[in-house]
Amino acid sequence: MRKVLEYETPKLTPFDKEDFWFDFQVLKEETDWLYLVAVFVKKEELSPYLGLLKKMGIQPISIQIPAVSALNLFLYHEGEKENEISVLLDVNDPFFEMNVLEGKEWKDNFHLPLPAQEKEEQILHAFKRREGKDSSLSRAMFFVYGLDATEKALPSFQETEGMRGVASPPVQKIEVGADESLPDYIYPSIGLPLTGLTDTRFKLNLLPPEMRRKVRDYGKPVFMVLLCLALILGLIWGGGVYSRYQSDLENLRSEVKKRKPEVEAVEKIQKQRTELALEMTEFERISRGAVSGVQILKELTLVLPPSVWIWHYKFAGREVEISGFADSASELISLLDKSPLFEKVEFLAPVTKERERRIGAQKERERFKIKMKLEGTGGAP
Repeated sequence: MRKVLEYETPKLTPFDKEDFWFDFQVLKEETDWLYLVAVFVKKEELSPYLGLLKKMGIQPISIQIPAVSALNLFLYHEGEKENEISVLLDVNDPFFEMNVLEGKEWKDNFHLPLPAQEKEEQILHAFKRREGKDSSLSRAMFFVYGLDATEKALPSFQETEGMRGVASPPVQKIEVGADESLPDYIYPSIGLPLTGLTDTRFKLNLLPPEMRRKVRDYGKPVFMVLLCLALILGLIWGGGVYSRYQSDLENLRSEVKKRKPEVEAVEKIQKQRTELALEMTEFERISRGAVSGVQILKELTLVLPPSVWIWHYKFAGREVEISGFADSASELISLLDKSPLFEKVEFLAPVTKERERRIGAQKERERFKIKMKLEGTGGAP
């Protein structure tokens, strides 16, 4: 920003950039706008004073315009009001300077000649002509100071109708002796030392940059020292953690080696247990199958008539097949269906009449082949 101002100022003023010193301060930033205040001074006007101070062995730390020191002193005493307009009026015949604050925002600055007559009208006219600003006297509190503010007090200015009020600027935070006072005409001079004593709102300084006190930047060295300390502490901590983990790992390995025979014995027992469980499962399966087969034969004996002869019997899973001879094969379907042990009883082949294949059987009987399924899982009824 400083380079931009150095480049643009000669275009708007009759001075080259080698002819003046300046300083600026950004007041507010918005999306498309940047509000700032800038002050300029010709080198030829300031150089004699700087040369004199140099001969006296005095190194100045700041050069301020009266408006900046007065504003800083006013804000230091919290003289501004959030929703009011504060007007700092510096009267030094033949000029007057007006600085307008809205809350804490520096809105306007006027430095105009003071006419011999109707001085108060000229001052009020300057306040009211603020373009696009709130110029309502009912919200404006005037604080008057300066070399001519006391001796030529402008009594009619205080009597202006509609004005919120007129007063001397606040200085209550500055302690003085019982018989002493702070005259209003040196108000800007009183505010000048604040820059070196506290953090002021406005920091405009017309002292040439090459003469300003160099503030040593301790940030980078301190950062590097802290970074090195952090690295050292990190390495120490990391080494301690690694050593502890290594010790724990060695202890675990030793314990595992010590317990290995016991683990192998347990694994052997578990393997034997698994094999025994498989053998028991197989035995139970065989046992359940034998009992089921006996139960099926018993049920067939109870359900079928004594005259039925079964010469072939097959049992696999849940299916049962029987083949044989009967006086009436069709009656067998209903008899088997009534049994609680069987379901879905049906013929596997057409019923035919044949002579029985056994000794002593001379008559023809019906040959059948029946299939059925066990109810549920095939357990006993």
